[in-house]
Amino acid sequence: MHRSLLLLLLGSLSTVAGAAPLSVALAATDQALPCGAALTPALTLSGTPPTGTQSVALIFWDQQPRALSGRWLVYDLPLGARTLRATPATSLTPSGGKAATNEAGKPGYTAICSKGKHDIYVDFYAIDVPSLNVPAGTPLQRLHALIKRHKLLEAKAHLSWTVR
Repeated sequence: MHRSLLLLLLGSLSTVAGAAPLSVALAATDQALPCGAALTPALTLSGTPPTGTQSVALIFWDQQPRALSGRWLVYDLPLGARTLRATPATSLTPSGGKAATNEAGKPGYTAICSKGKHDIYVDFYAIDVPSLNVPAGTPLQRLHALIKRHKLLEAKAHLSWTVR
């Protein structure tokens, strides 16, 4: 897989009549995907969030046949954020936002290492507050619950990835 993938985020866009749909681009050759990666994924966000959006958040999930694992959660991103540059995987302050402690119990991002086919999902959220008012390093599941309470829009993207 040596091509760039544009993952369209699907969601209810009724509040954004005529606006471009939200999307996120992730290169299939991204340095963060292979096992042992020391960097976070580099993502490009585009589209128009719904009226009332004050910040954005995203969660990078890894789904295998019998397990779902939150690999990276970034929140309190400024509304104008359009690029998440690759940063050290343990960074808790990527691109002007904050990162959670992931479900592996590690700060920031953890690459996928178990062999086999993985379905990677990126959930993108338009949030109705400028900050969720919790410190960087807060556990992913606690943040996911806060995001659900403050979301204006939830959109999803999918990529299949095989670890050999």
